[in-house]
Amino acid sequence: MDVVTSPMDATTSENATLSQPEVEVAMARLTDGEKTALMKIAMLYARKTPYDHQDLVQEAFTRILGGRRVWPRDANTSLFLGGVIRSIAWEWKRERPFEIIGATDVTVEERNANAAIDATRIVLLFDDDTVAKKMVIAMMDGARGEELQCVSGLGKTEYESKRTKIRRRIEKYFAAER
Repeated sequence: MDVVTSPMDATTSENATLSQPEVEVAMARLTDGEKTALMKIAMLYARKTPYDHQDLVQEAFTRILGGRRVWPRDANTSLFLGGVIRSIAWEWKRERPFEIIGATDVTVEERNANAAIDATRIVLLFDDDTVAKKMVIAMMDGARGEELQCVSGLGKTEYESKRTKIRRRIEKYFAAER
């Protein structure tokens, strides 16, 4: 989806971000495909937190609509929303929510243990492909974009193909787990 633009001059800092009405329009124009992609992104990042993927998406939308996260005018919609989801997941992972500290709730402890087991299983999915395995481990450590491509040692086309392979295997793994 293209970002909503206005005829206003975007050179001033005030116009470098979408206004509240523009944000609302952009959110209302999300396609089903974009919503599905966001849920998939959230599912991957939710594994690193004690929360559900729907919580991540809800929190992202709340922060954006509430004005806590500003939407750059020139940002790609899917990349921006995915980045907000990722940022929240890393924040929640770092903060270690109060229910985890000294938790006696077995379900929270089980969930954290299951997330660690899933991470191990995901890495094992790529035992047949050392480059993909290195990339998956780097992704779990937070590598993105150029850094991830450098880790892979691949050219642009090969790198994109490898990322597609990784995404498809992980999606297949989670579909089988359901």
